[in-house]
Amino acid sequence: MNIPKVKFKIMSLEDNIEVIKWSFYEEDKDLGVKSYTIKYFPELNNIDISISKEEVYKIIEQVVTKKYEEEKNRLNNEVERYNKIWNQYNDKYFEMLSNYLEIKFPDNIKEIVAQVGFVPVFPRYLDSFSFDISTDVEESKLIEVTAHETLHFLWFLKWNIIHPETPSSHFESPYIEWKYSEMVTDPILNNKPFNELFNFRERGYDSFYELYDGDILVMDKLRDIYSTNDDINVKIKNGFEYINKVL
Repeated sequence: MNIPKVKFKIMSLEDNIEVIKWSFYEEDKDLGVKSYTIKYFPELNNIDISISKEEVYKIIEQVVTKKYEEEKNRLNNEVERYNKIWNQYNDKYFEMLSNYLEIKFPDNIKEIVAQVGFVPVFPRYLDSFSFDISTDVEESKLIEVTAHETLHFLWFLKWNIIHPETPSSHFESPYIEWKYSEMVTDPILNNKPFNELFNFRERGYDSFYELYDGDILVMDKLRDIYSTNDDINVKIKNGFEYINKVL
């Protein structure tokens, strides 16, 4: 079985700027990305909304560059710390995840890159098997984020086998396939065998926990579906049918 290694590396200044450009203009309410961006970079809250996007981009470049150059030594320290923490879980988790989803990592995927930068949110990139993460993440949160984001890579490989007709664009917000992929991290990682490996409580986007099906919380019902002894293919199918019905 191929077991890739997550390698935390320093995000380049250019990539850091691009992430903030995207996040500043992201309006999806399920994500809440723009509000997180303004909290992380309060200077961006004062931007005059009447100016052009090109002018906004120039301000973002200045703000991010200033922070990056003033605090770039922290990036080296965090990369070293993050790698040391995650290395304790890497092989065991990926073996368990492959067995759980009944699918292996492609043989050519030897490394999953996690770029460490000054970012308010942690996007994942399916095509490159990579994701972003910020500095100053506490140990339990670091483990949760890494488990969550890397779960997506195998999840969508599995999804493509079950639903090969799904356009890859539907793996991103706001499509229901994307929503479902973000919701299932809770019932998967909070159940055996993963809750015996990790000491954290997985939680998806806050908006998912406000969804009701009558008097029942949608997330509670999804947990019930994934707590059965059914085959993983049946769980994925039943969960998606349910989410399709209630959303």
